[in-house]
Amino acid sequence: MDKITKQRRQELIFQILKGKTINDGLTANEVHKRLINEGLTIDLRTVRRDLIALTSSHGLCSDQLRPERYYPSSDYQLKYELHLNENTLQVLLIALNSLKFTSHDYFKNFATETETTIFNSLDSRITESLRQSKEKYFFDYSTAGKPASTNTKDFGKIMIAIRENKVITCNNESPYKSKEYNKRRRHFAPYLFILTSGTPYIIVQDQEDMKFKKLKATRVKNVHLSKKSFERIDLKEEINLETLVGGWGGISDKAIDITVNCEEQMATYFQERIIHPTQTVEKLQENSYKIRMRCAESSELARLFSSFGGQINSIEPESLYDDIKSIWNSGLKKVS
Repeated sequence: MDKITKQRRQELIFQILKGKTINDGLTANEVHKRLINEGLTIDLRTVRRDLIALTSSHGLCSDQLRPERYYPSSDYQLKYELHLNENTLQVLLIALNSLKFTSHDYFKNFATETETTIFNSLDSRITESLRQSKEKYFFDYSTAGKPASTNTKDFGKIMIAIRENKVITCNNESPYKSKEYNKRRRHFAPYLFILTSGTPYIIVQDQEDMKFKKLKATRVKNVHLSKKSFERIDLKEEINLETLVGGWGGISDKAIDITVNCEEQMATYFQERIIHPTQTVEKLQENSYKIRMRCAESSELARLFSSFGGQINSIEPESLYDDIKSIWNSGLKKVS
């Protein structure tokens, strides 16, 4: 960190002092040393000016000792001013409406409430302009679809549990499991919310075997929010989200190199739509392309590739090719 704006610098100083009291406040010199340790190049006189400015903008107080020790007032309610221009507001409203129309219905009311709050706080001219511009946007579900709103109340409890680090008791219903499995009451500590193409997933720690698992949030039903809290741990050593493709793939799966030699029509699809950050498309010769990516192998990936049929010339690894071939053969048997 070398140079930052005045506003960001003062926010950083306030964060350093946040939680301090008259008994353990910091002097200008001590704040200056903290900033230097953060990698910020700044002189002591600037720090002194910032501390004086923060007494009015952030309710900073100082004692009567020499040197003065600074701390935030316990009575001061910090209010942040948001400075948004019409372009920023337009993007914000597009994001809210995209969430409203393409994701879980849980977000719908909150997105509408946020939108209304924004409109009510703006000049009437700008509000009218933004309302009119809404007629120029259209959002569809895409082939990924929109999650069916069969567990909106349950989903709300899941979001609270994630925010407040609460254990939930629930059923995890899956069409691939037995009736006995689906009837079992489970105990999960919800760690992480994932939203991919409007579909919500959650990373949970199963309280029975203490393993981390990825669940489709729409299948988590009959949620009871317990009073029991859980201690969060660092997930970096437990799970790997970078291998996921569209929410598919296990969180402990290792990334593998995937190579698809294909014709131009399939290549064009992947030139226009990135499904994974590692994806590349290389033209080899006329009507011959190579698609590469490094991610988890999944049934969803096999289904996507299989939809291009004769456009595919070869696929590696062989296990992925076998999955695609199985899909093709199964389809042929049913129509023959």
